[in-house]
Amino acid sequence: MKFLRTTKYFIRHLCSKELNSNTHFRRVTVCRQNSQLINRSFHGSKSAITSSGFQHMVTQRSQNVQKPIVKFASQLEDEGSSCTVTWEDGFSSKFHSVWLRHNCHCEHCRYPNGQLLKDPSRIPHNIKLDSLQIEDGQMNLTWKGDLEQGHKGKIPLEYLRDNNYNEETLSSFRKAVKMDTAVTEIPTVSYEEITHSEEGLFRWMKQINEAGFSMVKGVPLELGMVEKVGELIAPVWHSIYGKSFDVLTVPDAINLAYTNVHLDLHMDLVYFESPPGLQMLHCLKFDDSVEGGYSTFLDVYSYAEEFRIKHPHHFHTFTTVPATFQKIHYERENPVHLVNQKPHIKLNHYGDIVAVYWAPPFEGPLAVSGRDVERYYAAYEEFAKGMIDSPFQLKYRMVPGDLIVFNNIRMLHGRTKFDAHGGERHLQGVYINIDMFKSRFQAMSNLIGDGSLPKRVGNQCWR
Repeated sequence: MKFLRTTKYFIRHLCSKELNSNTHFRRVTVCRQNSQLINRSFHGSKSAITSSGFQHMVTQRSQNVQKPIVKFASQLEDEGSSCTVTWEDGFSSKFHSVWLRHNCHCEHCRYPNGQLLKDPSRIPHNIKLDSLQIEDGQMNLTWKGDLEQGHKGKIPLEYLRDNNYNEETLSSFRKAVKMDTAVTEIPTVSYEEITHSEEGLFRWMKQINEAGFSMVKGVPLELGMVEKVGELIAPVWHSIYGKSFDVLTVPDAINLAYTNVHLDLHMDLVYFESPPGLQMLHCLKFDDSVEGGYSTFLDVYSYAEEFRIKHPHHFHTFTTVPATFQKIHYERENPVHLVNQKPHIKLNHYGDIVAVYWAPPFEGPLAVSGRDVERYYAAYEEFAKGMIDSPFQLKYRMVPGDLIVFNNIRMLHGRTKFDAHGGERHLQGVYINIDMFKSRFQAMSNLIGDGSLPKRVGNQCWR
């Protein structure tokens, strides 16, 4: 079996940049030149590409990248408070002097690895431009009125185009990252597909990102396989339940998941500031004698948007009155006392939903002002009732060899009650950090995909 390593995504395809005239931000597209040579390395040939050889190809390729061209740049607008750049395609971008100063790329402000060296306390918010010149693919600037007495800096034009904050650009970005509506069935891939080609692995990750979940079929029935599959994406997250956990009925269970009782729709570990993103569950055993035990899912973002339309006053309550989420359990090997207070729904500055939290089994006492108690529980009741017959809810009976992966902070999950009748239902699971998933998706999209942006993943990011 071939488990893909991260470095393969950095040596198989080199990338170039392509200007997107519709969205006005540049997107990375795939360069498939040299794929035959690199493909031999990927499949285990003695031929290999050294890091220096790879760097040479990257450098060579970057020299051929089409750079953005400025048609006109006004030097001093608003007495040096800003400037407007008009690009060759006619698109215009306004940049404020203070924004340009904080994004200076000179050696005094930015280390070669991209980290910033600037001292923000030395940059006045009302700093003015003194001069501006476009030369050799960069903007050369001089500021006046800062504490450094006429700082001279530079910013690559490509960076300016990539990061312009024109309202049209910001609107296009919002549309590009908006979550898709809930699907009516679980998308699937095969185990062979995700382990034998990076294209198959990326296809799987696109399913997870766009639909919120995906089912891998035909995973070998071996303990620990869920960890190996998880690490195709990112390192497995070590939680209070360990690196991996077994979902099967046990006496004196430390979690209701380890019983046969019905589990309402919920998210896992919401009492953390950042709950785990991806959850993977590998079905090792599900005997025919087991009655019930169906897995249930609901896309809570689609549901919350519907809730906003039907019950705007309850929606407002869910964005302003905080719930209490907790895990307080001392009768275990490693006692835990986790309490986190936050609203069920978080919005960004545009009013877009960027996070939803729902976990009735892991809630503590409501701790808010008395004037908010009744309106909170009115919203809570309506939100809970609406899920019962929601068209967004799906139900699936897993079979041995299935591995479901779902975004834990997008897809609520649950389980119907089951009676084993002498049989066994055994799943093994892991968690993966959502930011690591998002990072891996974007890198693969840039290197072997079409450069598309990942949809929002529920990690509270306002973009």
